[in-house]
Amino acid sequence: MAKSTLMIRMIDIVFILLFAFIAVSQIGSSSAIDPPKSTEAMESAPDDANTIIIGVTKEGTYPVDSGNMMLRNINEVKRYLTHKANQAAANGERLGVRIRANWDSSAEHGLAVARLCRDLGISKGLDVVKLNAE
Repeated sequence: MAKSTLMIRMIDIVFILLFAFIAVSQIGSSSAIDPPKSTEAMESAPDDANTIIIGVTKEGTYPVDSGNMMLRNINEVKRYLTHKANQAAANGERLGVRIRANWDSSAEHGLAVARLCRDLGISKGLDVVKLNAE
């Protein structure tokens, strides 16, 4: 028993010394960390861009047009985006999609919209929105 208590005390002393060295040491150099850059999203929206915001709820529905229209499944989202892409192409505009998922929605639903945008050749961005609890 005496050997185990001696070992525990020695470990305690080593940890105390380690923390002391960490606390008094100075960082020799500091450098700025460059955040990663997106490979799809541009730094600013082009002038001819038409951006659609598609919400993703935890129930798996997709509100669009500021919540005035509710798409019930991914097939309705596909029809909606195909229609909007055709409209944008006819007007000479570029179409972009912002996917706004609620914090409690399934990632599966948001990623389904992202895959759909990829398949249709529409640039996209993914946001996560946390609303204040009521």
